[in-house]
Amino acid sequence: MSENWVQLQAEEIEALNSIFDEKQWKRDENDSELTYTLTIDHRPERAISLDLTFIDGYPTEQPLIYNIRGPWLRGQERQELTNILENIYLNNIGKPVAFLWADALRDFVDKPSNINETVHMNTTESIVDQCVLPIVETILPPIYSDEPFEDRRSVFQAHLSPVHSKEEVRLVLHKLKENKKIANATHNIYAYRIWDEKRNVILTDCDDDGETGASSRMLHLMDTVDVKNVLVVVSRWFGGILLHNDRFKHINNACRMILINHDYIKKVPDTIKNKSKKSS
Repeated sequence: MSENWVQLQAEEIEALNSIFDEKQWKRDENDSELTYTLTIDHRPERAISLDLTFIDGYPTEQPLIYNIRGPWLRGQERQELTNILENIYLNNIGKPVAFLWADALRDFVDKPSNINETVHMNTTESIVDQCVLPIVETILPPIYSDEPFEDRRSVFQAHLSPVHSKEEVRLVLHKLKENKKIANATHNIYAYRIWDEKRNVILTDCDDDGETGASSRMLHLMDTVDVKNVLVVVSRWFGGILLHNDRFKHINNACRMILINHDYIKKVPDTIKNKSKKSS
């Protein structure tokens, strides 16, 4: 157990280096200890920095040392964030928690800062609902989601929608991200193929959303089986442990299974599989 912390700590730091850019995740070169600063500032008025010191023995024998910094953060809200971080640690003693803290910090920054803001947001949303939603709902295609699955604390979930235009793709992606959990996924990787009857061509596109190379693999699968008029999105919530090439396998399998589940790929009956095995 005493040697395991070295590998776990190194893997967690490597994973965080690969997810956050230099502005968000930066090592303090002036600190003799292994200290990094995580900054969540997509809402500047609620920006927070978290200094994390990876001491010897963390995570299996020692806790992760932290310091919260935020000019606006004080009183009850500061105590609330402290409680959130402490509870995550207590529920994961002996395990890496830096990524879980990062996820919680992002959620905390996203939350409304006061009642007035909440009322304003709700009022704005009501106006948008009245003015826009009736139009969007008339053209928004149905969206289907498979059950999520997990490997080494990373969670994967596939979503599918029958689409016939780039505008429908845009609407589906927007609708999916209205779900806070999906919006907060580490990656939302997508690929689509649309048959354009007027030009007699297949329109294709894909996006990695930070998971380099994942969407092109999905699109290659969709090209190979020649599916048409479909968008597939695979959401991944990173759990703090690097999966290396296994992550691509899981993303492609999620894509393949949702295409099978919705009859875009015909599943080969067992009898045919058996016959083919015998003939070989």
